[in-house]
Amino acid sequence: MDSRTFRSANSIITFMAAALLSWQVSADTAKTEGDLEIVSEDGTFSATLGGRIHFDTYLFDSDIEDPVSTTEFRRARITLTGKAYSWKYKLEQDFAAGDTLAGFREVWLGHDFFGGIIRIGQFKPFRAMEELTSSNEILMLERPFTTATGIYDGRQFQQGIGWNNYWDCYTAGVMAFNLRNADTPRNEGVGVAGRFTWAPINNPLTTLHFGISYSFENANRGSEPLEADADYAGRRGPSQLIALTPGDEDFFFGDFDDEEFFFGDQGGTVDALGLELAGAHGPFYAQMEYTYGDYEGDYNVSEAVFEDFFDAPPSFECDPDFGCFIGDQDVHAWYIQGSWLITGEHKPYNNKKGVFKSPKPRSPWGAWELTARYESIQNDEISHLEADSWIVGVNYYHNPKVRFMLNYRWGDDDFTGDGTDQLGIRAQMNW
Repeated sequence: MDSRTFRSANSIITFMAAALLSWQVSADTAKTEGDLEIVSEDGTFSATLGGRIHFDTYLFDSDIEDPVSTTEFRRARITLTGKAYSWKYKLEQDFAAGDTLAGFREVWLGHDFFGGIIRIGQFKPFRAMEELTSSNEILMLERPFTTATGIYDGRQFQQGIGWNNYWDCYTAGVMAFNLRNADTPRNEGVGVAGRFTWAPINNPLTTLHFGISYSFENANRGSEPLEADADYAGRRGPSQLIALTPGDEDFFFGDFDDEEFFFGDQGGTVDALGLELAGAHGPFYAQMEYTYGDYEGDYNVSEAVFEDFFDAPPSFECDPDFGCFIGDQDVHAWYIQGSWLITGEHKPYNNKKGVFKSPKPRSPWGAWELTARYESIQNDEISHLEADSWIVGVNYYHNPKVRFMLNYRWGDDDFTGDGTDQLGIRAQMNW
């Protein structure tokens, strides 16, 4: 972390602490049930301070690729939430992201609206069950390919306006957004996303969940290419590009000197439809998602640039004068995962968000969970452009706020032939 980043991080922490202390002077009470909440005497202002620390260790069994085995802070966040009169707010900074803007996560102001809440600012579009599950409660160290870890690569948080609500066994959320977050250039790309869920069975023993989501993204002037990318051997391991739109020509070709082969249209769109099925019964839990994405192409690149992008020569014939044509690309991503809480706990369901939460240990000795997942993502239009992985793991919940995770991942990149594996370990606390 350079000195400027350190000063920025220091300033944010100082601001949050000062805000809390200033409220505490006139506060009627301070609540400390799981976090620190300060409420003004008349109840019109409040601030709650939370955070999370995720410290990871990565050990790789290399094949063709040779990633570095290392340790890192995967997440180190401070979160400030509260209200000012009838308006709500959230300000979340991740100091593990590298600099202040890159560290912005959810930063929004909101208000009750038609029974739900309307948000303005930066947050996650409503798409993909596992994407909307908190990183404190995801089953594995990393999310599957149906999320911003794969088909929505680099587009986890977006800036715009959205509304969501829940009714008994239903949830609904919609968002209109610009194709940027705080760390990306200004651009004219736009998108919309929506998600609807239904839990016809939801009681203390059994939950059954269905969900559907749709996302449309339209790159425009200043937009970076929209990509589907697969970290098939885990975080900090090798990554396989699965599909991409042209985006703005300056972003797409500026680093590759390939302008002579650009014969297509700039921009490009991505349509994605996602389906969800999940359930829990007693100590057993299973969840699966399937997402179909249509990445608009219609551009040509040289064979050298194709290999730079996809890490292997094209698996199809390229024209010597016009290069390699990349048209519309059909992408399929899916996974199935499950767990068994061998100490007998039950994985609860968050009916407000339509996702599953972490179990709470019943014993002072904690809770143990065995986990497994298979996931796959492929581009139908480019032969053999597919990546998948198997993961098995163990989660130990020492208490409701501290968890230790171990994952072993067998990665497979069919396009390059790489089969790098990873052992990942996480020590986690949130409050």
